[in-house]
Parts: sequence; structure tokens; C-alpha cells
Amino acid sequence: MTYKFLPDVALADIAFEAESNTVNGLFESCAMALTDIMVDQKTLRGRMTKEISLKSDALDRLLYDFLTELIVMKDVESLLFSEFHVEVSGAGSELAAVAKGEPIDRVRHALRNDVKAVTMHMFGVWEERGKWKATVVVDI
Repeated sequence: MTYKFLPDVALADIAFEAESNTVNGLFESCAMALTDIMVDQKTLRGRMTKEISLKSDALDRLLYDFLTELIVMKDVESLLFSEFHVEVSGAGSELAAVAKGEPIDRVRHALRNDVKAVTMHMFGVWEERGKWKATVVVDI
């Protein structure tokens, strides 16, 4: 599981590429990259768990919906997560995830960027030479 940030994609956006040997690992890497954009992960604790269940008509849409759900939980429930366990099934159309994290603490957490949304610009999920890869751009 890895991810790297892509410089100079746009002024109000942050882009990253993620990869893993598995689809589950790819989703986990993307979630960790999203978290890294929002907060220094070293300041987060896995004090609570949240279950996430999603269905979609395609694998790329499922990843888009998963990352969007994490942003919504940040905005609506003031939650950030430091660990993810993701299971993708149904030929890439169903997701069951457990995220560990805690409510945002503006004193203790080293907050970074306020991610507003996942964009469709450059968004993609594909398999290449036995590895799963994704490119994601978020609006900040």
C-alpha cells in the first residue's frame, strides 16, 4: 500500500496516486492519503470505530463514494480516521469498511487542509501489471 502526492495539478486542488497489490489495499491507501491531506496522522488516535457500507455500479464510482463519505463524516460528524480496514466485494460493487479515529480536536490535532470534495478531474481506478492503481484529485 502506497501513495504519493502529485505537484502542480491545480491551484485549489491536491492530487495523489495510490497503488496496492489488492483492491482492498488500494481503497485503504486512498483513505490514508485523504487523511494525510487533512491532518497529521501522528496526532490522531483510534479511539472509536465507524462502520461504512456502500454499494455502487462500478469500482471507480465505489472509490469515489467511499472518499466522499469520509469527507462528509469530517464535515457533518467532525470525525477523522487514522486506520482503515476495507473489504470490496460483489465484483467491485460493494464495500464494507471499518474506520478507526476520533472527533476533531483543534488543539491536539495538527490540521492541514479542509478538503471540500473529490473531483472527477483525472479520477481513475485501474489494474496494471498485477497492481491496482488510482489517481484522485480533491478540491480544497
